[in-house]
Amino acid sequence: MRRAVRNLAIGVVAAALAAPALAAAPQRILSMNLCSDLLLLQLAPRARIASVSHLAHEGAQALFPGRDAGIAINHGAAEDIINLKPDLILVGDSSTPMTRALARRVGARVVEVRSASSLAEARAILLRLGDDIAEPARAAALVARFDATLAGLAARPARVRPRVIAWSGGAFVPGAGSLIDDIIAKAGADNLAAQPGGSGSAFDVEALIAAHPDALLYGAERSGPASMHSAESQHRLVRRLYARRSIAYNDVAATCGLPQSADAARDLRDGLDRLPTRSPTP
Repeated sequence: MRRAVRNLAIGVVAAALAAPALAAAPQRILSMNLCSDLLLLQLAPRARIASVSHLAHEGAQALFPGRDAGIAINHGAAEDIINLKPDLILVGDSSTPMTRALARRVGARVVEVRSASSLAEARAILLRLGDDIAEPARAAALVARFDATLAGLAARPARVRPRVIAWSGGAFVPGAGSLIDDIIAKAGADNLAAQPGGSGSAFDVEALIAAHPDALLYGAERSGPASMHSAESQHRLVRRLYARRSIAYNDVAATCGLPQSADAARDLRDGLDRLPTRSPTP
């Protein structure tokens, strides 16, 4: 009898302690950044999402079509915060003083969702955001799948390490310290733009031919079919040398640190494994 009473008392105390935490869970979350949009759409129940940014639809279409349907959009304007009256606002790496002032006005907390420069950072950001929006179990489940994908990738080491460049025709070429660079490394390849003397900026056709990568990686369109669409990418020499040595990657998952970023590394590895053999010189 005494044990039953004691257990009941413990249960009452535990429930009392848990109640404030449940009450404190944000119920109207507003995201003002593409990457936080895509994380929020995977972590929070629809009923607790007040709004996502106007960029969210394009990113959602590339990852999970329809997940954002019916959710209000915002353009990061003062009116959005005032009219939607969120209790939690997700922003990018930095928030303006105006955003913080308006957040105080409506009684909202501001959480900065940092950009990920590696898969390890993406994992940490996901767990942290899960805590911030009171959805740690959902975050843990997504991280478990993320970890399992990378573990499976590590269990099948590449026989050779192809030399690659993430290049779409004279545009910015990501070098060391970028998320796509870490994705490339986890996929079992070497990013030529991250090597000593490599480029972290523009990479024209002449530089590309001189570097002689084993494959070109290019970001797939966020909506519609993947294509290398710049003028330089249509250069006849580039088309001849890389017609069968170009691999599309999901540019949303390679730009934002998401659960799907691990999938991007796995998919890139699959594409690299399908590369035909090549001669050592162009």
